[in-house]
Amino acid sequence: MKVFDQLERRRGWSDEERMILDSVRQLAADVIAPAAAEHDRTGAFPWQNIAQINALGLNGLFVPEAYGGSPTRFKLYLEVVKIISEACASTGIIYATTFHGMKPLIDFGTHEQKARLLPRIAEGGIGALAITEPNAGSDAAGMTTSFTPDGNSIIVQGGKTFISNGDVADLILLFGKWSEIDDSRKSISVLVFEKDTPGFEVLRL
Repeated sequence: MKVFDQLERRRGWSDEERMILDSVRQLAADVIAPAAAEHDRTGAFPWQNIAQINALGLNGLFVPEAYGGSPTRFKLYLEVVKIISEACASTGIIYATTFHGMKPLIDFGTHEQKARLLPRIAEGGIGALAITEPNAGSDAAGMTTSFTPDGNSIIVQGGKTFISNGDVADLILLFGKWSEIDDSRKSISVLVFEKDTPGFEVLRL
């Protein structure tokens, strides 16, 4: 037996989890994989893949139940990412980025923020994380984007790059440093930007 087959047998999936994985495998085989080469060739955003992922409610795997999700074990989410990515790496990154982009909101957002914003993701919204800068990649503490309070507004100065999903995201979490906190690491803060809604709001970490 192959190593990966042995690992699969050790997963101990429940009947419900197996049903989810079977549905994802069928989606990957029937829809995602056949279009992968064309998406790679053209660079077109795989909207049909995302629509089918949303039809299965896969964003709900990582959104808390109180905010419209039906979360399962983290390893099931990882397995779903693996299946999708094997069929089309680009689609896998898009799906995974929504989770990782929204994780700070899930962990640190206020109840009001989560109640207002997370249902959009659970229903199939796309998320993005704006953290990397031209001179600050893996060393996130080296970012120079600043947030300066100005009355009821916040002045954002700086620039980001490599924002996966950035041009199509419904919610973007923008990282920068709060100007009124001197400590370089403790000053790292997040603003939440909603598509089609002007301005940002603060997410306190």
